[in-house]
Amino acid sequence: MTLPLITVVICTYNGERYLATTLDSVLAQTYLNMEVVIVDDGSSDGTVSIIKQYAERDSRIHWFARRNAGLPASRNYAFAQARGEWIAIIDQDDLCYPERLAKQVAVAETYPSAGLIFCNAHFIDEIGRNIGNHLSPFTLPDLFIPKNQASNLLLSQGCYVSSLTCFIKRTTVNHLEPLDESLRYACDYDYFIRAGFEIDFAYTTDTLAAWRIHAGQETNTNLNRYKEVRSVLKRHFSHARVTFDTRLAIAWKFIRSFVAEAYHRICNQLGFIATRG
Repeated sequence: MTLPLITVVICTYNGERYLATTLDSVLAQTYLNMEVVIVDDGSSDGTVSIIKQYAERDSRIHWFARRNAGLPASRNYAFAQARGEWIAIIDQDDLCYPERLAKQVAVAETYPSAGLIFCNAHFIDEIGRNIGNHLSPFTLPDLFIPKNQASNLLLSQGCYVSSLTCFIKRTTVNHLEPLDESLRYACDYDYFIRAGFEIDFAYTTDTLAAWRIHAGQETNTNLNRYKEVRSVLKRHFSHARVTFDTRLAIAWKFIRSFVAEAYHRICNQLGFIATRG
């Protein structure tokens, strides 16, 4: 049996600090029938130099340089370059463990109707120490999530699909509308919700990737992320296949979001005052 070609997509922007480690983790996969598509979003540091060095050494790497337009635009462009039957996402500062692709292919074979596969991921700090895992806060069905339920759970519980573990059929990508390029922080969340109304999801509880948490991530510091998540919840609130219980959960998430945003704004202001004082 011919194994499917997988396209691993990596979008980069000023990612020189961790990019080499990320690429090493991708190229160390036990699953070999893959290509790597890298889209650089106008980096001004040494990111492009690192990409060139790796591309010269490994012919599976195809890279593209674009004027800075933001993550969703880069992700859409990367998807358009993919030739694989499946597309695996990994971000520039995260890690794929060696058996990630092989195990996600196995899940896809077990659940052939699933158009999106995901897995658990460690949270790691700046030096790679394990500080938690992504799936622990979520209550999910065992390994298979039918369409519609997939979206309702995303809306009610939050984004249980981390982008760095997303493994999605290219036919699904071609069917869906592109990522919303107006959403700088919540583009993946909105995309997964839209996918969940159209396709079944499946997953493994195996931890096959690592999500690096570090101070340089704008998503940790820019409070616009709260407003964007609320806009995503609002746009899907009235969808015909959203249940009454999910709408109640969304209303509660709105309240919690406003409180969290207010708290962080106060903390930021106090921190600013303390620094100035």
